[in-house]
Amino acid sequence: MLHALLLAAAAQVGIADELTPAFPDTAFAEAHPRSVEGQVRAHSTESLRGMRTALHVYVSAEDGENVTLVVRHLESRDTLGLRLARLHAVPVEENTGLTSRTEQFEGVENPHVIRRAPFFVFDPIEPLISTSGAGADQATAPGKQGGVAWRLEIVPEQAGDQHYQVTIVRGEATESLVWHLLVHDAQLPPRSEWGFAYTNWFSPQEIARRHGVEAWSAEFWPLLRRYAELMADGGQDTFWLRWQDFFTQGAGGRWNLDHGRLERYVRTFLASGFDWIEGAPIASRPEGDWSKDWLELRFGKVAATSEEGQQVLRQVARQLRSAFRTNDWSRQWIQHIADEPTDVNAADYAKLAGILRKELPGVPIVEATMTRALVGAVDIWCPQVHKYQQNRAFFDERQAASDQVWTYTCLVPGGPWLNRLLDQERLRPVYLGWAGAHFGTSGFLHWGLNHYKCEDPFARSVVDHPAQPNTTNKLPAGDTHIVYPGPYGPWSSTRFEAHRIGLEDLAMLRMLQAEDPEAAATLISQVFRGYDDWEPSVEAYRATRAQLMAALAGRNSAQ
Repeated sequence: MLHALLLAAAAQVGIADELTPAFPDTAFAEAHPRSVEGQVRAHSTESLRGMRTALHVYVSAEDGENVTLVVRHLESRDTLGLRLARLHAVPVEENTGLTSRTEQFEGVENPHVIRRAPFFVFDPIEPLISTSGAGADQATAPGKQGGVAWRLEIVPEQAGDQHYQVTIVRGEATESLVWHLLVHDAQLPPRSEWGFAYTNWFSPQEIARRHGVEAWSAEFWPLLRRYAELMADGGQDTFWLRWQDFFTQGAGGRWNLDHGRLERYVRTFLASGFDWIEGAPIASRPEGDWSKDWLELRFGKVAATSEEGQQVLRQVARQLRSAFRTNDWSRQWIQHIADEPTDVNAADYAKLAGILRKELPGVPIVEATMTRALVGAVDIWCPQVHKYQQNRAFFDERQAASDQVWTYTCLVPGGPWLNRLLDQERLRPVYLGWAGAHFGTSGFLHWGLNHYKCEDPFARSVVDHPAQPNTTNKLPAGDTHIVYPGPYGPWSSTRFEAHRIGLEDLAMLRMLQAEDPEAAATLISQVFRGYDDWEPSVEAYRATRAQLMAALAGRNSAQ
């Protein structure tokens, strides 16, 4: 069915909200179909000053047939500041499971998916080079898989009603639509004032591999900067730093810090707009064995709390502490110890935390964990979203004791719970921001920015769990990544942009909460009540978001 688009002589044009999932076997023919006859139609969106807003346009075309899109500002001949992009489709081979992984792992059908697998869905966003002039931007692309899927993105700077004419040219036929944009007279505060951390763990080695360069070479650094810029563009303000990437073992087994690499790495991200440096886990379970009650350092694979382990830890931690103090980064530093500690290894973790606190005084310890045995050892708790909601009383106690609480997702949860997977509604990443406003959490973590675990993430999305290859234990569609390796740098995704929208909503909600908490609570309850209880209608969400924008603009004009 993927190619069953019946490439008719008359093109079809579909217009859709960027949060509406679209499929290449239906988008071109069924999303608001209209033959290209030169008729003018309208589509409306709302925004704040300086806030990005986007529209998706689907145009049917024969393979290789050029389709041109021209966007013109009807009130002004100034530069539009338009970003034009093309959407690509990727496969979903299996559906996410009802509780975790994929359906075959549990043998239970999950009804909470946007479509039954296998199917293709638009997700990667390829930025295009457009030509500009006289208040218009345009770009041309050849038809593929039955048509062209465009993304139009504008950042308005002036409040009020704005109108853009979008003209699609296919052969001798043209069609125009009017994009009406209502820009409310309010503006988001700077990202550093949102009070919400957001991190996606990434692999420098995958960056190098996917773009055919050597990690840490001269060619690598411009690529890393492009990834940093995309991550910051998506709302991320926290970046991880894997200690082992910056140390080499020299004479006598001593670990030596590469100061030049460290400083260049950190400055790359800080210059791209990041605020927080997140030290990656420095220890792990021996051989990945969850039954072990002790941890080993990632340096030399020695027992972390043994005398040898403590000696190694002192070597590396003191060098890092000195470098951070020299560069005045210490106040921006948070640190992991070992990912997902449990009751089994909590005692060794707590001991290691005590050792690390002596070497890095004042640096908060953050951890993805659900065990209650680490009170006093962890400063920033990061449970999975469903575990947080099921154990909210405990985490409220930790917040009352001045600890912070983040949440995270990974190959779990499935079913109706919020996550960022390919066969789920694009509203789910949005509502991760609303959850932060509703519950008062202060951060979100996901392990997979670009950990693809396959040869081609454009051709495969469900992959083997690394710990159990060739079994039913699979990582669900899109769990490993939320950006894609384009030919010259990273491509964003519809899921990544949806998460950014949710973070912008969080900032707006917190602005309203500061002035009228009851009004904010009323708006939140209209679309979000829990990580597994949220409004699935894009139209209803947009209506509530418009009310939020209007409320902020009204208060702004009253001041």
